[in-house]
Amino acid sequence: MTDGSTGPRKPIEHRAPTEGTVKQLYGTAFRCAEPSCTKPLYRVNDDTGEWILNSRVAHIHARREGGPRWDRNMSEETNRSAGNLLPLCEEHAFEIDATQEHFPAETLCEWKKAQLAECRKVQKSWPLTDTEAAEVIDESFSARTFGVATAGAATVLAAARAVGLLVETCRQRRRTPDGIAKAWRAWREQVAWSFPVYDMSGNRLPAEPPMVETRAHEAQLVAALTEAVAALEPIVTTIAGELHAVRASDEGLARWCQWVQTATAAVVTAAGRWPGNPPTEDDEVLPDAIAELQRASAALSAAWRKEQTAEPPEPAPPAPEPLETDQQRLLREHRELLETARPWARAQRRPYNADLYACLIETAQFALCLPRVPSLLPIDLEATARLAAAVARNADNPTYRTLITNAAKQRPLTIAVNLIRQLMFTAQNSQRNEQATEAREQATRLLREETWQDPQVWSDNQLHVRPLLGWAASVSSDSAVRATIATTIENNAELLPFILRGTSEWVEHRDTYTWVATGLGNEISDLPSWFPTEQIVAEIQRQMSDLAPAEDEAGDDQLDELQRLASQVLRLAQTNNS
Repeated sequence: MTDGSTGPRKPIEHRAPTEGTVKQLYGTAFRCAEPSCTKPLYRVNDDTGEWILNSRVAHIHARREGGPRWDRNMSEETNRSAGNLLPLCEEHAFEIDATQEHFPAETLCEWKKAQLAECRKVQKSWPLTDTEAAEVIDESFSARTFGVATAGAATVLAAARAVGLLVETCRQRRRTPDGIAKAWRAWREQVAWSFPVYDMSGNRLPAEPPMVETRAHEAQLVAALTEAVAALEPIVTTIAGELHAVRASDEGLARWCQWVQTATAAVVTAAGRWPGNPPTEDDEVLPDAIAELQRASAALSAAWRKEQTAEPPEPAPPAPEPLETDQQRLLREHRELLETARPWARAQRRPYNADLYACLIETAQFALCLPRVPSLLPIDLEATARLAAAVARNADNPTYRTLITNAAKQRPLTIAVNLIRQLMFTAQNSQRNEQATEAREQATRLLREETWQDPQVWSDNQLHVRPLLGWAASVSSDSAVRATIATTIENNAELLPFILRGTSEWVEHRDTYTWVATGLGNEISDLPSWFPTEQIVAEIQRQMSDLAPAEDEAGDDQLDELQRLASQVLRLAQTNNS
């Protein structure tokens, strides 16, 4: 390397200052040279009273070529002399040794003059021992220490910068869903009073907007929130990367890094939600999450500077595993058993598995209690019986006949009939005509012989009365079933609740906007052709003389179950007669 005028010169060897030079520096300074910083060069440990080094020595002109304020004409001796060195707190020392833009050499020289003048004025300094001077040299000029500290300063600063970018991006992106939510609320308010709807007392009620248009507004809001989260994801990745670097430079900061990371995730989650559906005014969830992230980021920076700062919150204990009730366990085990049997429904050549078939027959007692609604169709009684028949498909003829005979002995009736019907369908598909005929005869016999005069029969088959009576009508006639039920109610009026519940169908109630199932209910939305309407209506009027027909399909939810079902029957009978 040449200087352009004096010819080749010997490169600086980058040796550290001597202990004598360091003693001179600390003997003429008390606090950080940065004018606004009041940190002393040593701090006291509050617990032990021990004095701890709280500073480093920075270069006015860089120690190496390429560094901040490098002066190629400066000799090695001058470069590591007291005149080119500046005692500062840790934060400012690393910042100055890593940055040139904001700290020109002239400014740093002014700082040094002011530091020396202050020392003379207050008569305070830090006379160092040889050991203490050696510590300062090691902390300030050790290549490893300097490299780690510089890297730490850079990564902490980068993490703070990324957090700030995340916060500002989040605030800007919130404006779009806010506008969409306001437009949705205004539209809904306009529609609510544009179409007059009145209750029975003549009071005007707000009308609900059309579902199609509601879905369109909802889709707009969801899309805006999704876009907001997508805009934050690259910044979140940057924050995560910088936090990994901070941990690598100082493992002691791991807890604060985790705090920032957890708070970052909370901001992203809050940015992807809007309170209410349909939307209400924005709440404080996102602002609170942003404030917590800023607090965590500030605490991380302070912890890196070795300042007193907020301690990270204790991590929340893991949520306890929810306790499984007996009913939940039975449902889970039932699902698992049916999953085990499903391969027999998909592959027709699997051999008959007697043990699995026996387990399916046993679990039919549990399936008996499952109402026939869309969410339970894959595991209800019919599905269970269908899988049992699939498992039995390849049993030999004598075994298959035995299975049909044993199925007919099952109770209650609905289990027997479901099993036999599925064995019949499976035999028909396998072209085992004799077995199919035998199964049909068994099912027909059971349906015709059942004594519906017995309250226990209605109770045991409560969720399955309607299909059972429909099958009974198919093997006899509608008139035969009507006569059976009419005779039953004439002989025993107390069976009215069983008949109404048995005629009802189960439905899943769902949220208007999310379409999530919220519960189960039963209703009578039509009267089957085998239903003795005249006799049942007469008995309802006798037992519930004040009951009026339901005004709509749902009926009055203020009535108890029996009254509601009865009012629905009255409404349907009235409609059919008009």
